[in-house]
Amino acid sequence: MLEVKLNMKEGIRDTLVFDMKDFRHEDFKEYEALVPPALLGLSYEEVEFNNPLSCAVRLLRYGDDNVYVTANIETNILVECGRCITPFEVDITTTVEQLFSIGSESLEQSEADERYYDGETVDISEDVRRALVLEIPVWPLCSETCEGLCPQCGAELNIKACSCEPMDEAPASTSNPFFGPVKNARK
Repeated sequence: MLEVKLNMKEGIRDTLVFDMKDFRHEDFKEYEALVPPALLGLSYEEVEFNNPLSCAVRLLRYGDDNVYVTANIETNILVECGRCITPFEVDITTTVEQLFSIGSESLEQSEADERYYDGETVDISEDVRRALVLEIPVWPLCSETCEGLCPQCGAELNIKACSCEPMDEAPASTSNPFFGPVKNARK
């Protein structure tokens, strides 16, 4: 396992694994954590996690065996614009709410809303990783008004206009040969 040491303030954790041995019925605890993205396997070619994940985690034990977890997670990522390929930062915020019960996860009970723990430790690392992955933009844009790149010369049109002649953009019905039979069938 990759081990990363951060300059941590007192009381701030660097893990999303919580000890439940001393947790009693109806105990409520809050934790702050700064977790390196590498510890959660957040390493992707298209996305760079710039900072540790800032997590505010609340645990509530009720009944003998159930633990309700709420975690607010914030971080920022570096992605490339889908139009102009310029790198830019995106702030990501997500929330995880999960109920854990004592037991073991079997192949038959792999429901997304059912989570189990061993009675001693609750690990929300995988839940946080999944929630963050869902927040990564599929087609990131640096700006809604991004002009992108010129399809002919590759110049970034946000910086300056290029001297390329505009391409004739024919309607799909005339430029696509597959629409010919459809067009004729309508007559």
